[in-house]
Amino acid sequence: MKTVKTLAISAALLICATGAIAADSTSQIIKRDAPKGITAAFYVCIDKAGSDTIAIGSCLTTERQTQDARLNAAYKALLGKLNAKAKERLVSAERTWLEFHSKSSSFESALYSNEVVDDLQVTENEVFRLCERANTLDKYLTITNDQ
Repeated sequence: MKTVKTLAISAALLICATGAIAADSTSQIIKRDAPKGITAAFYVCIDKAGSDTIAIGSCLTTERQTQDARLNAAYKALLGKLNAKAKERLVSAERTWLEFHSKSSSFESALYSNEVVDDLQVTENEVFRLCERANTLDKYLTITNDQ
């Protein structure tokens, strides 16, 4: 049985494509499921993109790079605050998370169809995972700063 998808991007594109008047902008629809930390520039980009899937893909790619840089900066800052044993554990945890992230992306690529909207959803999921991990590392960094 094919799973019914309630994906933010596909819903937003469907609304735009059918000409239906939506109460919420595309960015507001995405924001409902987005983790804290997604940039305001991303939401502006998504709204400017409208139903242009290439432009949406560009917005997602830019945000993926931003979130990846955020994650890397938090990771490096956290490493600088930890003792040797804690550093070792962080490195191990990060390697495990990278494996999870990779396998999740691979699974989602196989799960969703080959349509453009599905590719965008896979990328959005990746961006959200990067953001969530950066948020987690930022939280750990706050804890180390408080000690």
